[in-house]
Amino acid sequence: MSNAASASDKVTVIDVTQYGADPTGVKDSAEGIQAAIEAAKEVTGPVVLDFPKGEYQIYPDHAQKRELYISNTLSRNNGDRGTYKMKNIGILLENMENVTLEGNQSSLIFHGKMMMFSTIGCKNIRIQNFDTDFQVPSVVSVTAEKVEGNTAILYVPECYNYSVSGTTVTWSSDVSPYTGQAYWSYTNNVGHVQGFDMTTATLTTSGDKFFNNVQSMEKLDGHRLKVTYNSAPSFKAGYGQQMRRTTRDHSAAFFWESDGVTMQHVELHFLHAFGVVGQLSKNITLDDVNFRNYEGSGRTGVGSADFVQMSGCGGTIRIVNSTFEDPQDDPINIHGTFLQVTERISDNKFKVHYQHHETSGFPNYYVGDEVEFVSKGTLLPIDGAKAKVTGVVGPDGHGGTMVAGNGDKADASKTDLDTIIVTLDTNMPSSVSANAAALENVTYTPSVEIENNVFREMPVRGILVTTRKPVVIRNNEFDNVAGAAVYISDDVNSWYESGHDEDVLIEGNVFRRCGVNQSSYSAFIQFDPTNNGAAEPVHKNVRIKDNTFYFTNGTSNIINAKSVNGLTFTGNKVLRFSVNEKANPAKTTLAIGESVAMNVSAVEGANINAFTFNGCRNVNISDNIYDKGVTRRVNITNMQNSEVKIGENEGVSIGSGTQPASEMIYVSSDPEVVRVDGTGHVTGLKKGTATVTAYELVGGRKFQADPVTFTVTDQSTGTVTAVKVLAKDLTVKNPSDGGYSVSGDSVTIKAMGQGLWATQTANNVIVSGENVNRGDGTFTAIVKMSGKTVNNWDEAGLFIYKDDDNYVAVERKHGTNSPKVHVVTEANGSANEDQNTENPNAEAIWLKLEKSGNTFTGYCSVDKENWTKAGNSITNDKIGNSFGVALVAGTGNNTKGTAFTFSGLEINGKAVALTEDAATGGESGNIEDLAKVKSGNAILESASVSGVSFPTFSSETKSYVTTADKNVKSVKISLKAKDENAKIEICRNGVGNGVGLKNVNEIVSAENGKNQITEQEVALVAGLNIITARVIAEDGRTQEIYRFLVTRTGAQDASIGGISVDNKEVAGFDVSEKSYSASLTKGQTEVKIALKNLGEGAKAVLNVNGKTYNPQESIPVSGDNMTVGIAITPDGGVTEHYSLSLRVPSDSNAKLEKVQFGSTIQSNGNFNANLKEYTASTMTRTSRVTFTAQEANAKITVKCNNVTAATGTGSVETSVTMKKGNNQLQVTVESADKSRTETYIWSVEGKSEVYLSDLSYESNSATGWGSIMKDKSVDGKTLTLYDGSQEKTFEKGMGIHATANLYYNIEGMGFKKFTSYMGVDREANQDGNVKFNVYTDNKQVYTGGAVTRASEMAKLDISVEGVKILRLNVDQNGSDSNDHADFADAKFITELADDTTPETVAVTGVTLDKSTAKLTAKGQTVDLTATVAPENATNKKVTFTTSNEKVATVDANGKVTAAGNGTATITVTTEDGKKTAACEVTVEIPTKEYTLPTGEDTLEVEAEDFVLYPLNGDTEKHVHAETAEWASGGKFLNWFEPGDKISMNFDAQEAGEYEVTASYRSGCTDMSTTNNAFNWEGTNVESGSVDVIGETGATTTHTVTFTIKVTQAGKGVLSFIANSSKKGPQTDKFVFKKKAETPPPTVVAVTGVTLDKSTAKLTEKGQTVDLTATVAPENATNKNVIFETSNEKVATVDGNGKVTAVANGKATITVTTEDGEKTAACEVTVEIPNVPVPAPEELVNEVKNEIAAAEGRKESDYTEETWKVYEKALNAAKEAVEQKTATEEEMQQILTALRNAASALKKETPSTEKETPSTEKETPSTNPQTPETPNDGTVKVGQVIKAEGQYGVFTYKVTGKDTVEVKSITAKGKAKKSVKIFDKIKASGKTWKVTGVAANALKGNKKMESLTIGKNVKKIGKNAFANCRKLKKVTIKSKKINTIGKNAFKNINKKATVKVPKAQKKKYAKLLNKAKLSKKVKIK
Repeated sequence: MSNAASASDKVTVIDVTQYGADPTGVKDSAEGIQAAIEAAKEVTGPVVLDFPKGEYQIYPDHAQKRELYISNTLSRNNGDRGTYKMKNIGILLENMENVTLEGNQSSLIFHGKMMMFSTIGCKNIRIQNFDTDFQVPSVVSVTAEKVEGNTAILYVPECYNYSVSGTTVTWSSDVSPYTGQAYWSYTNNVGHVQGFDMTTATLTTSGDKFFNNVQSMEKLDGHRLKVTYNSAPSFKAGYGQQMRRTTRDHSAAFFWESDGVTMQHVELHFLHAFGVVGQLSKNITLDDVNFRNYEGSGRTGVGSADFVQMSGCGGTIRIVNSTFEDPQDDPINIHGTFLQVTERISDNKFKVHYQHHETSGFPNYYVGDEVEFVSKGTLLPIDGAKAKVTGVVGPDGHGGTMVAGNGDKADASKTDLDTIIVTLDTNMPSSVSANAAALENVTYTPSVEIENNVFREMPVRGILVTTRKPVVIRNNEFDNVAGAAVYISDDVNSWYESGHDEDVLIEGNVFRRCGVNQSSYSAFIQFDPTNNGAAEPVHKNVRIKDNTFYFTNGTSNIINAKSVNGLTFTGNKVLRFSVNEKANPAKTTLAIGESVAMNVSAVEGANINAFTFNGCRNVNISDNIYDKGVTRRVNITNMQNSEVKIGENEGVSIGSGTQPASEMIYVSSDPEVVRVDGTGHVTGLKKGTATVTAYELVGGRKFQADPVTFTVTDQSTGTVTAVKVLAKDLTVKNPSDGGYSVSGDSVTIKAMGQGLWATQTANNVIVSGENVNRGDGTFTAIVKMSGKTVNNWDEAGLFIYKDDDNYVAVERKHGTNSPKVHVVTEANGSANEDQNTENPNAEAIWLKLEKSGNTFTGYCSVDKENWTKAGNSITNDKIGNSFGVALVAGTGNNTKGTAFTFSGLEINGKAVALTEDAATGGESGNIEDLAKVKSGNAILESASVSGVSFPTFSSETKSYVTTADKNVKSVKISLKAKDENAKIEICRNGVGNGVGLKNVNEIVSAENGKNQITEQEVALVAGLNIITARVIAEDGRTQEIYRFLVTRTGAQDASIGGISVDNKEVAGFDVSEKSYSASLTKGQTEVKIALKNLGEGAKAVLNVNGKTYNPQESIPVSGDNMTVGIAITPDGGVTEHYSLSLRVPSDSNAKLEKVQFGSTIQSNGNFNANLKEYTASTMTRTSRVTFTAQEANAKITVKCNNVTAATGTGSVETSVTMKKGNNQLQVTVESADKSRTETYIWSVEGKSEVYLSDLSYESNSATGWGSIMKDKSVDGKTLTLYDGSQEKTFEKGMGIHATANLYYNIEGMGFKKFTSYMGVDREANQDGNVKFNVYTDNKQVYTGGAVTRASEMAKLDISVEGVKILRLNVDQNGSDSNDHADFADAKFITELADDTTPETVAVTGVTLDKSTAKLTAKGQTVDLTATVAPENATNKKVTFTTSNEKVATVDANGKVTAAGNGTATITVTTEDGKKTAACEVTVEIPTKEYTLPTGEDTLEVEAEDFVLYPLNGDTEKHVHAETAEWASGGKFLNWFEPGDKISMNFDAQEAGEYEVTASYRSGCTDMSTTNNAFNWEGTNVESGSVDVIGETGATTTHTVTFTIKVTQAGKGVLSFIANSSKKGPQTDKFVFKKKAETPPPTVVAVTGVTLDKSTAKLTEKGQTVDLTATVAPENATNKNVIFETSNEKVATVDGNGKVTAVANGKATITVTTEDGEKTAACEVTVEIPNVPVPAPEELVNEVKNEIAAAEGRKESDYTEETWKVYEKALNAAKEAVEQKTATEEEMQQILTALRNAASALKKETPSTEKETPSTEKETPSTNPQTPETPNDGTVKVGQVIKAEGQYGVFTYKVTGKDTVEVKSITAKGKAKKSVKIFDKIKASGKTWKVTGVAANALKGNKKMESLTIGKNVKKIGKNAFANCRKLKKVTIKSKKINTIGKNAFKNINKKATVKVPKAQKKKYAKLLNKAKLSKKVKIK
């Protein structure tokens, strides 16, 4: 079909529930959904398949089935491809266009093994607003709750079914409602294990830890397993396993040969077997599609493999705004498929072959596609090998063969599922040869956009994408990816996933902890084609820019790229993920003059090598920021150094590299007590205590160590004249405690660790002038060193020092017991020490180094005069002209501590001091830098959780595990960060969410920079609860994650004891029955449903028409039929569903309510009253059937094979007789009023034989090995037996393995015989040997002999008539090896025969052609016709009777005659069976018709003139006329008893209300207890009632006046009735009069307002004055007014006009009318004596001048930090000038602050990527607008005017005399991002107030980030700012808004804030919420 659409096409909405889909979650919806889809195929134009909100169960049994071959799924090597080729598909769209599946946030629950969605050959499909899951996921997640010794308690999520036997646990799916069998069952670890550590949210591919080495196993309550191991297990509490099979038998969704498929707003909580697959499709979008567990599921696994696999797709693949968590493989893989050339048939015809065993069977090429051959060796396209396809012969994707284009049909026999023959439009070069080339489909290579997604807990890699079209990976977040977050291959050796990438942009992403657990993919980003890297590059044009990488230990590289031409890495930040600085001095008590090192280090340090390149070209690395821990080294292979271009200040080197140096700053709290130098050495100066705090600045972040408190004693280390410390110009690299000391003018270094040889790192390297440019002249350094080397590998000396890997040294060096003076040189880590001389014997020697260009010479001397050259001069070109001079001591020996003392350092003849007197400065380092850099401290200082018991908190421990019982419903958590500027966020139940902060139910944040959360209550669910705390440092980037895991035991009780409707209990409640019905009354408008005895902790939700209600909540009644879904969610466990059908009785209803077939007829699909055709089958000749109508008075006729079987009213039970073959069962329902007829048809196949494999075996059936197989051998192959001469195969039968038993319950199924062939399947080896035995009801009826593989198959033929249980047994005969037994062609022979005519036909029922009749004249007759069922009944005699002959009589033929007013029941009774049917006859003999009066006329009607209807015609004790003098006509009505009615016919000339005065007598004396009333009803009259009262004895005549309403002009009937609670009084007469209509009120508009005072003066604070407003005219309808003050700091005013003095100054009090906004004003002056004198005018003018200077400054020109300070000072100045209350002192302070802030402004470094800042100002009046509409006086309401200025074009609609509303805005420049709606505008020559924003005004604006709404706006239209997804800041200045339209702020940025006037916050919050503002948006 085609739903091709045009713009004018009407959208057809099809409600799936009308076709049998069940939103209550009780019944299978598979067939109903497919029926709705079939209906959609008949529609022309766009279609919406609408799923009313609810829960839909979808089972595989009746789901659509297709043979499909899907990329990357089933293996051809193990038979899976054939076994699982048929797919069960829940929702299948085939060859359809323009279809939307609208979920309305419904849940789809799938069962067993199946695919959720599939589109095949479709176009323009949307799947949106669904929540999907599987009832029992096939990935089993289990978590260790507690581990003690050898025992572990494992938590099993409540969705899983399991049993324990010995040391084996068996997992099973839910049970099919059709077969009673589980869909799957597995044992122990299922097959494949993936570990998941809850405490770190890390996935691993480790093996089975739970079910190995098991000693015993016990199933505990609360879904727990107790496992005891033979030895202590290797896991801890919090560790989990995800266990699955490896067979990919389905994919979650499959889009094949489709174009334009969009999934949006879809939650995928589980994907069975494989992910969402696009195959040979184009333009697929996944938007807000989230792959994650639902909160509280207890599960950790979401899928079995990849989440998204796009194989051979074209167009654009967009994956945006989505979340990916916890796959079992890669979350996204986008690729094509290479097919290898296996035969060159001709120059333009090739046979190609699918290479990977899991990919084949589908057509990879179509006629017209562009294809290209690549070389298998190089992966490069072969020159001249691109062409178009003209012919294809190969698999069609459905198991058949496709011959297309000029493909040769004869080639069909040469292809199979793995092979395709393609014909091309041009000849190919000879290099396209067999096994040397592979073919790629170029047409099906897509552009890719992957943006704004979150990836968490990836066990392998993140994004895999290979396509030659543009790829954009932007603004994604990756966290905890075991391998590379982005992995780009091009594979022609393994998976054969094509092709090469030509345009890749990786931009703005955040990568956290990637590449940490997969050695093959240990990089953040990896390019890894399967060539060797030596050839020309495969990939090209890769830009990696502006990303942030957070690394931890375990990741090898930032980038590992092979075979890329043109790779740019720029603007990125590479930072440590976790930084926790600690200071660990050796001692904290010092003597005066004693020093100790702070020893600052990161507790959680990390290291990473920057880059590895193999065979790359044109690599550019520049402008990146690197943190400490990054070795800035480039390793290259198969390429030249020149291919890598490195930025000037990058610090990156090829072949070697250094880590960035951090800047250390130390601060002493009391520098007179302790002094700290730049190396972190603390020296005691005088007695006392002081703290020293260390700060590390690196990578743009600041990290503070915990302060250390030092105590200085009054002791000293000697005679202290002046405390010496290391000279401040020196730096110490890698200081260690006690590693160096200062004495006098010398420094002593101890050899504490390695030297600098090769890649070693030495401690305490003292450097003078590190990286100082020394020029290119001669350089000399000299130093005196005292100390000899003692141990092997000791070394110490003088260094010309570039860095640890580039230097030249002259030093004493101790070789193998051979100390000498060496010259050592090292370049890029490569060292040489060949040059040396003998070591002088003196203790102290002088060392000298000379440098001339790149030549270096070393010397030694004992007297500084006579120098000995140390070998020859050497060269080193890595030093350059920028270097330092270093003093180094190290050792390679375990014996450490050899000391060397250095003094007398000279550089180029100038002495350099090594020490200096201790200064008293409090800081060491650049303290200005400290203030500029924001903190990266994200460490928690403290944490506590009340309600459960966690281990003691430590900042270094990031995870905690505990348990809770069911009584613990919540905990309270308190957290505090160490840094006062850090922010804390916590989330509840982010199970599987690494950071756990996106789209979970609760997020709590510390407010506005506060660094703590106190006593925050967090609810707990049953099972897993992970409370995740994220600490975000002041820098906004650095973060730490802390996790608190609580496993809680739930009550797990979803029971209810009953259902009641309006306090009436629904009959027959039984928890095993899920569907119920109840009746409502006519006219009922609402209903209440209550549930009895709800399970402990369970929650109930009622769903009606997509809306949810709580029990006992009023539910509106809609229509005659409504279904209530009842969902009971236990405190832990699976939700139970019930369906309650509520029906308002209707005589026009002709639908069936229920169908009951018993066990003898099997209907396909659930009965639904809206579906009319069904299929079924039967195996018995006679079956009992019951059909029940929705209305008890509806007529039912049952026909079988066109013979009437029965008729009846309300419900019919009858027997029907079937024959072999086709039968038709027809049920017709006729409504009581005969206005409608519905016919239901079952096409029933009468089966004469039924195969055993089509039945379900009992649960106690078992096989000795493997699984019980239907229609397959036990090995899953075709059933094959030996017939004595040859092998014979069978399509039907059962395959089992000895010892085995199959049990079948066949009671009542009508089977006569059972036949089967039996034998050992030919798949078995020769040693298979079994015996077959058969039992009926425990009696052995067949005993077989020994049977082997070579034995001739045996034939079984036994009687099973009357049998209940059939048992088929196979025993092993000796060994059970290869005992593969088959029951082949096993079937039952049924009792059905061709003849269906019974000997005698009994009456089953009788019906009348009328159920009601009405007669209106005495003697009038009506004929009743009786129909006896079945039509061929033997005895059809009947009799008629009447219940009241005074009303109607009946003769023997059914003729009814009217006798008098009233009702009578006519009953017909059959002679055979006494079956009955009835007709209610009403006799209403009319009287005269009365015309109702109009105007002032009246109508008087005597009561006795009404038509009387006494109950049952009784005129004695029911209503009748009696005579009396008091009655106006001499008669009145008496005995007006319950059940009586009196009526009059009327003709109303006018509709409307009529006043009726009734005269009566009554014995009722108390109105509160009266039982007398006039109750009326009728036609053309609204019903009503009025109580009446009288006096004892009823002796006085009274009147009562009431109103009746006639609904329309014309004829009608008015009846007064008496009911059981209110009977009628003694009634005399009624007087009628038409009531006059009340005219509508006149609205008088306000014309003006005045105040009683125009000025007022107040002289005391708090003094008041009352203002009185007078609104004109006096009779104005709306006199409401609003008072406002211009300056609340001077005077305030309340709503009544009371003005109160606040402070000196002036304020204008304005009153505004609500109607017309008329105003009047009073100027109030406050002069309070004895207050400070305001600042002089001269000083104020200086401030004004500074403010004026600000107009020339632009925010964009300055840094954010300095501008914020300046802006704050500027605003303070403006406020002071405006208020005029500041004193001279205050004004001077304000002026000083403003000038200081102005001078501190720092210029912003210009960026070419930023827009030129706009000069836009706040006040719109300064922005002249150019009017388009001339000022000719013709501007009218509704006219559109435009105003164009520097901000853009603003379009307004005139709404009043001087008011407009914003219609649209086309902004310019900066205004595109920052939109302002002005207070007023000038246009068309006048000023207009902007009072509104029109509907859709700025809808979908893609650039707007901030919005300001002016103070005059009163109304915002619907959708005004909808879908402005970048809108993050909204400021509402107006205090007058009363209306915000629907969806006005829907889908703005979820992180947005809305700032509103404080007084309006509550009101506006309500308006904004109604306007669909996200709950995550903050309203301030």
